[in-house]
Amino acid sequence: MNEIQLAVAPSREPQQGRSRASYERLIAAAEKLLRERGSNEFTLQEVSKVGKVSIGSIYNRFDSKDDLVRAVQSRVLIAVDREQREVVEAAEARAGHLHELVPMLIDGIAEALRRHADLMRPMMLQAVSDPVVSEAGKRSYEQVEAMVCAALLTYRSEIRRADPDRAVHAAYRIAYAALARDLGFGAAPGYHVAGEWQALKETLGDMVSAYLGSAT
Repeated sequence: MNEIQLAVAPSREPQQGRSRASYERLIAAAEKLLRERGSNEFTLQEVSKVGKVSIGSIYNRFDSKDDLVRAVQSRVLIAVDREQREVVEAAEARAGHLHELVPMLIDGIAEALRRHADLMRPMMLQAVSDPVVSEAGKRSYEQVEAMVCAALLTYRSEIRRADPDRAVHAAYRIAYAALARDLGFGAAPGYHVAGEWQALKETLGDMVSAYLGSAT
């Protein structure tokens, strides 16, 4: 699976030397503010102060704050994409049948999302009004969904639904929606309750296994 890339390069990223170090401080500052605010409600002046870079340096690399946020999103999506790909590959290598594979996938995907949730939340909020961010997020989701479903379909003979392809996609979307809701992705706040995350993952694993393994 290819790493996620935005449709339009959002920055003029340097490759080496002091310029590279300054750029990395800039990205780190934007990430810090996104985590702290939970949204993109900050100014480039704040980024300049936190990252110890001049406003001029920022505008040398980005045309706007939106482009800076898009650059952060690109990094987050690439990291999430890579981690979820590793989850799927590890689960495929370890599982011997469908009902072993399902909980491994659910747990691994859930933990990858949780690790990056504090940056994914503001990205999803921005996606409501930013078509570039929305399209990149959609592409990331679709690629991971395709990879997970392909892994599940390696055990097609164990899936008892009338249409296995449709079933695995439906199961993934429902499981993802439950995880995303708990993590607070989207416009509404999440419903995460301390101590219930593990139970949610295990329940989703059981539900997906039961659904795929039961006849229509």
